[in-house]
Amino acid sequence: MINYRLIYPILLIFTTLLFNSCNPDNDKGIPSYIHIEKIDLVTTPLQGTASHKIVDAWVYIDNKLIGAFELPATFPVLRSGNTEIKIYAGIKINGIAAVRSPYPFYKPIFVSADLIPERIDTLRNLTTTYEQSTTFEWLEDFDSGALSIDTTSLSATKLHRTSDPSLIFKYKNERNDYSAMATLSGDSTLFECATIEYFELPKTGTPVFLEMNYKNDFNLTVGLIYITSTHEVHQHSVLILNPTEEWNKVYINFTPTISVLYFAQKFKVFIGMMKNDPSVTATIYLDNLKLVY
Repeated sequence: MINYRLIYPILLIFTTLLFNSCNPDNDKGIPSYIHIEKIDLVTTPLQGTASHKIVDAWVYIDNKLIGAFELPATFPVLRSGNTEIKIYAGIKINGIAAVRSPYPFYKPIFVSADLIPERIDTLRNLTTTYEQSTTFEWLEDFDSGALSIDTTSLSATKLHRTSDPSLIFKYKNERNDYSAMATLSGDSTLFECATIEYFELPKTGTPVFLEMNYKNDFNLTVGLIYITSTHEVHQHSVLILNPTEEWNKVYINFTPTISVLYFAQKFKVFIGMMKNDPSVTATIYLDNLKLVY
């Protein structure tokens, strides 16, 4: 698995950063153009939903990065003729637009294109899959009656499944019978749920991410509960998600937190929200939780 620094070019990289050497039939510096509309994800039944939020294409030619492009994108390359192109699917880390990276669990895409100067070549049907080395430590899609996540003793309301078609998460060509939801109303101020089991997660800088689909009308906190060698239990918030009226997908990076908590023995994932105004009702919806490393 390739480790990537979590950086994103501020500007698209044009001809000055493309290639210093060109093919003989393109020695006048006339660029060819590549268009990428989108990148899709394909999963197996054991990998959960294929829903994704791939927003960028990190494009390499001759193993040299020519640019990271927000999709859809049309960009120039100083290359003509038969060209081998490698593309990594890029995401927003923690949903932050300024922090973008190839997702380390998605395989690169290899494409051959016959480039012609001044012509736009569209790369179609681009799909990626999970790397074979990816470990799916935890999957929860709420379709089973035996849930692997439940409310904690601090919570004033329960997490429950819903099959209401107007409320559940939907993704193209996938059947989904249930999502999870929780509502805080009146004097109820705190909702919190956590995985039932603890997980042993790598602490050597190996990427560890939580993927999830969610919708919320109140700030949502996601983090880790951990236990030490002396059996002390602590809680560490990692990310606060702003309200979203539509279902969203987020990739939460647990890697830095787990590396700092090197003394922790095992981890649980928790999700919670808190409100103070009794006149306000707060609701969250969850689906397709994946803890991967």
